[in-house]
Amino acid sequence: MRLPERAVGAILLTIALPTSFHAQSADPRGAIARGDSLMAALDTPAAIEAYRSGLSSHTEDVELLWKLARALSNRTAETAGPEGDRPLHEEAVEVARRAVAAEPGSARTQTMLAVALGRYGRWLAHECRIRCAGEVVEMGREAYYATRRAIEIDPYDPAPLIVLGVYHRELSTVPVVVKLVARTFLGGYPPVSLRQSTVSLQRAIRLEPDDVTAHLELARTYRAMGRRVEARAEIDRALAAPVRERLDVVEKGEAQALLAELD
Repeated sequence: MRLPERAVGAILLTIALPTSFHAQSADPRGAIARGDSLMAALDTPAAIEAYRSGLSSHTEDVELLWKLARALSNRTAETAGPEGDRPLHEEAVEVARRAVAAEPGSARTQTMLAVALGRYGRWLAHECRIRCAGEVVEMGREAYYATRRAIEIDPYDPAPLIVLGVYHRELSTVPVVVKLVARTFLGGYPPVSLRQSTVSLQRAIRLEPDDVTAHLELARTYRAMGRRVEARAEIDRALAAPVRERLDVVEKGEAQALLAELD
């Protein structure tokens, strides 16, 4: 008896599927490549879904974990306003912690944890202010130690140096009353300075001269120091740097806004 062509096709597909499925399931590179290509195409939401899809089959793949954490955290910085960002922040921190637990000796996992914590901490500080002070301080401490650990693991990676530079600037420029509250009720205030912010950011730029974030953050530090000429020069460099992902486009817009404020 001759089987109908449709039945033959179904049988062949059934035979073929397990091999291809298991091959895909055994290798997360496909999901990573899809996510990376979507990040380069400036489509962060689609990249998030690609990384999530890969993690559904490869729950402990370190590269998928830290890249998903980066995409989630980036997305909070790409969207206008804080509305709807909390679930993204929470997932980014949770996934970044899983990445560190899976591979604590990786500079990239430690850096991504610091970035995710830093952005979530800023969100909490803005949204619930003094009510979340203790939680924000604990996040800051965890982020600081993750940053220092990343630098120890790989002193030639610019990413943790950028995080450290932002950490020094933001904690150097908070209102005096916040520092007083921290010293009185939260066990002290960390030793930070705008000078150390510039040192860390300048070092990051030497390692990666075309990084939009590094130039923008150094411009912000120079502005906080009153060094307007140097701030404008760093803004020009940020605007001239290549676009590699959606966050670069957003930060170039922020650089333009900062330049308008300086002018």
